[in-house]
Amino acid sequence: MTILLPFMPTSKARDPHQTQMSELSAQLEGFLKGTPDEIVCVEHEGPLSHIPLFARLETGEQAELRALMTPEHVQPHQTVFWLGDKGDTFYLVESGGVVVTVPNSKGEHVTIASLGPGGFFGEISLLDGGVRTATVRATEPSVLLALNRLTFQRFLLQHPSAALDVLAVMGQRQRTTNEVLRRTANPNEVFEQSRVTLWQRVSDVIATVAASQWFTLFHLAWFGTWILLNVIGAFMEHPPKVFAFDPFPFGLLTMVVSLEAIFLSIFVMVSQNRQSEKDRMRTDLDFQVNVKAETEIVAIARKLEVIEATLEDIRSETRRG
Repeated sequence: MTILLPFMPTSKARDPHQTQMSELSAQLEGFLKGTPDEIVCVEHEGPLSHIPLFARLETGEQAELRALMTPEHVQPHQTVFWLGDKGDTFYLVESGGVVVTVPNSKGEHVTIASLGPGGFFGEISLLDGGVRTATVRATEPSVLLALNRLTFQRFLLQHPSAALDVLAVMGQRQRTTNEVLRRTANPNEVFEQSRVTLWQRVSDVIATVAASQWFTLFHLAWFGTWILLNVIGAFMEHPPKVFAFDPFPFGLLTMVVSLEAIFLSIFVMVSQNRQSEKDRMRTDLDFQVNVKAETEIVAIARKLEVIEATLEDIRSETRRG
């Protein structure tokens, strides 16, 4: 990664190494605070260019980091690490193959990835030192190149610009995650676009109208007028038909109300069934978003701790210089 940053002039002459460390420390603080320092990201070809976390390092830095890795030989079905183990090592598959598994709700191991030569895993452990989120086993005799967290931190102290490269990659990952979350589909829109028939639309409209206050007021006026007219006709000796079309006990009105209640209940149940499916979809989506948000918050907190520790190391190195 090529970094173009305006170095701040010093008021007095100092040791070049100390000056560079101080300037990088100030630039890192500006990066964390969001100052508009221009950073131009360029990926370089090298032995670790296929690994996103190291792709922006200079070719020489990639070769030096590759030389710091130590080979580990694992036998078929041997476990490299278990889910929940403390993580402090990054692995690169030089030969052979491994599988990455996680347990499901039944306790069965589900394979989420199969890695061959050139594959890598455990890169986040170099930054946060958190617990492993999966189990990795070898499927055949394999040689893994291991890079522990302490060695990686020493490498960053020797190459401060590489720390900014790693920060740029992590920032890009965070930005990508945010974009994915922003594009999360509205469950209501997704549901409306799937399996909606004319019958379901009619049911939704009727159920919505039946739940309105105007529907209730209309029926109060209708039933009241119906009953009032027939009650008035009951006191007339020769009432006209308009006052005696449904005398007490209002059998016709009873039949009309019963038929209306039957059909309304059908429409309401159809609409409620669709609403239940929509609520279930919304609940599932909320759960997924909450889990993702919790994971990202924990990851961000760990990354901030690592950044703070790296910054403190740079400051300490500057004071010693």
